[in-house]
Amino acid sequence: MRHYKLAGLIALLPAVFLSSFTLAQGFGVSPAEVRIDNLSPGEEYAFNLTIRNKNEELHAYTLAPFHPRKEERRRGRTELPDATWVSFSPQELEVAAGAEAKVEVKVSIPSDTKWVGKDWEIWLGVALESSDLLTVELYVRLLVSTSGTRPNIWLIVGIAVGTTLLGYGAYYYFRRRARTK
Repeated sequence: MRHYKLAGLIALLPAVFLSSFTLAQGFGVSPAEVRIDNLSPGEEYAFNLTIRNKNEELHAYTLAPFHPRKEERRRGRTELPDATWVSFSPQELEVAAGAEAKVEVKVSIPSDTKWVGKDWEIWLGVALESSDLLTVELYVRLLVSTSGTRPNIWLIVGIAVGTTLLGYGAYYYFRRRARTK
């Protein structure tokens, strides 16, 4: 009896692997990587993803941001602090057999100086909606670098102290001068 179960399991494994391979070959997403450099906080950047349905029937797809593990990110990149900074229009869509569709992706970084000079990574997941147990999902790597200048706090403090000392010096000088007359 044990041998029959093992034989059944061995026969089932190729079917599972081949069906997942077939499903994975059924659609594609491009580009595979998007790099956004010098995005200033407070600005928005938009680009298009293209989803190709290579199957012979209509399929539905869902898009969502995905935070990769630290080991999977590029060196020097941290996790995008908030996945809601990435939006899809539409987030769910159907693509006809043998056709392709474009999805607009927008990246918006809040206007706060703490986001200046950062290098982030987040992945954009495109999932084929399926009733099978196996779900196929492709990822697009999104690399975002922010630019801009942070105010130099020490320069601001130096100017404030210098202005204060200059003001007291002028006050003291003109006060002494008025007394000597």
